[in-house]
This record gives sequence, structure tokens and C-alpha cells, in this order.
Amino acid sequence: MKKWFKKQYQLWGEFFRSRATSNLEWEVAELENIFTLLTTGFIIGLPSPPIPVALDLLPEMETNLILMLQRIETAHGPLSQLFSSFDVG
Repeated sequence: MKKWFKKQYQLWGEFFRSRATSNLEWEVAELENIFTLLTTGFIIGLPSPPIPVALDLLPEMETNLILMLQRIETAHGPLSQLFSSFDVG
């Protein structure tokens, strides 16, 4: 019985550790999206930092801007963002 509990404890520990990593990766991606919106929000009328500061940060945000443009391209279909995150085929 003791071995069974130990095995279950290890199994659940591995499960939650793997979920914690994926949750942290998701949270980092969302924070990058928020940062991108905060720094480039002047394009759509959101309050933002001064434009010279935002322009100085643009080279650092190249990957974020590419990701944002890709999301704009996939935003035309309602389920496209969902299916692009799954390994369908």
C-alpha cells in the first residue's frame, strides 16, 4: 500500500510539474502580447509611452510584431487561432 501511494505521489508530481511549465510559457507569451500592445498602442489609439521610447523598443520587439501580424492573418476565421495551437495533422 505504501508503494502505491508513493507511486501515485510521484505520478501526480510529474503531471503538475509538466502543467506548471506549460502554464508559465503561456503566461510569458501573454505578457509579451500585453507589452506589445502597450508599446504600439498608439497605432490604434490606446494610451502608450512616448513615441520615441516606443520606437527605441521596436528592434527588441521584432519577434512580437511578427507574431502579432501572424495573428492578424489568422483572425479572419473564428476557430483559426484555436486550431493553429493544436497539432491537428
